[in-house]
Amino acid sequence: MSLVFISINVSAQNTVNFGSNKQAGKYADINDIKIYYEIYGNGEPLLLLHGNGGSIENFMFQIPEFAKYFKVIAVDSRAQGRTSDSEKEISYASMASDMAALIDKLNLGSVYVVGWSDGGNIGLELAYAHPEKVKKLVTFGANFTFENYIAARDSVVMNPNDPIIVQTKLFRQGYKDGAERLSPNPERLPLIKKKLADLTEKYPNFTPEQLGKIKTPTLVVAGDHDLINLNHTAKLFASLPHAELFVIPGATHLAPVEQPDLVNSMVIKFLKAPYRDIDGYYFFK
Repeated sequence: MSLVFISINVSAQNTVNFGSNKQAGKYADINDIKIYYEIYGNGEPLLLLHGNGGSIENFMFQIPEFAKYFKVIAVDSRAQGRTSDSEKEISYASMASDMAALIDKLNLGSVYVVGWSDGGNIGLELAYAHPEKVKKLVTFGANFTFENYIAARDSVVMNPNDPIIVQTKLFRQGYKDGAERLSPNPERLPLIKKKLADLTEKYPNFTPEQLGKIKTPTLVVAGDHDLINLNHTAKLFASLPHAELFVIPGATHLAPVEQPDLVNSMVIKFLKAPYRDIDGYYFFK
């Protein structure tokens, strides 16, 4: 999607500097790039994917909690964070191919995937093209087509001391220097920014019929004031044959930062509980 996500140096808020942790950070030669990733915790593997222009740092509120229950593999996507770029176009399909190759490289088998915004789009591509690699999928503010997915802009003037503004202040401030601070090839940043902008103008391009072929149990999450049109989110949910929908009240596209306790608890509950399809009319039978 078109929002360029915010990166932040979280050392001021966490003893672990997620996204720049030399103890946890590793590189893997994948396809035509060098992917940077960090691993935390133990248990079943959980692949954590950030949004457009972001990095592992964006999950400062998720990694510590998820690592209590899962082996978290947090990844910087192609040309973002500390992961290198190539001369190829960036697409969600190519980034899903990167993740499939990384899963194989790390011998993870089948993984849980949690993706925010573009990370959710990558998750959908991964579940579509490599269903054997995805146990369950959680998407935050994902869009399945590049057309008509942005919500109308609100004309609301918020109090600068509103809790969600205060809660996300450091997160938003970090956007100013995130790419420059982390990029292994800062001289390529103008080109990379254009490639990431082009990405949202051409992709994704799923049809509802294609979404219907994704059999992976999926939790579709959005804020009730998300940048993604709620009708679009509802159509994504309705098109997936095995899905649940969670709309967070009083939340925007930054819900994982605005309401991390609620978000984290719902994700963990969904991943840990056995999935079953629900008959909305079961009580009449």
